[in-house]
Amino acid sequence: MIKVTLIKKDQEIIGLKISGHADYAECGKDLVCAAASAIVTGGFNALRDDEIKVIHLAEGDAYVEVNNTNNETLRTMLIQLKTLEEAYPQYIKIK
Repeated sequence: MIKVTLIKKDQEIIGLKISGHADYAECGKDLVCAAASAIVTGGFNALRDDEIKVIHLAEGDAYVEVNNTNNETLRTMLIQLKTLEEAYPQYIKIK
């Protein structure tokens, strides 16, 4: 299962930690993992350097923390991940 943990400061989201694999299908055919990877990679690439406090991306493990609490890219990533969670709740959880 893919686990998405919200990183908060003063009740505002300032980052995301994403870990694990969906195990929806075999490696190379897992649509849930592919969708999550596309969302995260695209979101990370959309961040400007001056917005990033910490960023890490590796297979099955991603982490980002931004400097401001009202980051549009971070909100967009979260909406996309929530949409994926709604479609495949047994393979991805956001907490």
